Amino acid sequence: MSTIRPRDAGLLTLRLPVGAYASILHRLTGLLLVGVVGLALTFLRASLQGPAAFEAVAQRLRGPWGHALGPVAVWIVAQHLYGGIRHLLLDAGWGFGRDRERLSAFAVLVLAAVTALGAALSWP
Repeated sequence: MSTIRPRDAGLLTLRLPVGAYASILHRLTGLLLVGVVGLALTFLRASLQGPAAFEAVAQRLRGPWGHALGPVAVWIVAQHLYGGIRHLLLDAGWGFGRDRERLSAFAVLVLAAVTALGAALSWP
């Protein structure tokens, strides 16, 4: 019996295909959406308390935290939305094959980044 045991390559040393990253990000952003929706509902509830409360929420969203977290929240929503559309299309039978899957995964990552960049540049 051999005493040589297999080595654990470690998660960070694995070279995953781009489709795996898109799929992992889809699951991760699904979890993060719980926090984004909760935060959005908290802001909505606070803003409906009256004109002064609305202005306070607006000021908070225009401040440094709003400028930092707003585009991140937009990226989370966009990444999950585009990844979900990709998964639905794959489930429907469109996009099979190594090249098409790689292209659709890359398109999801780029579209989400462009959407977040657009949100960051146009944030009030």
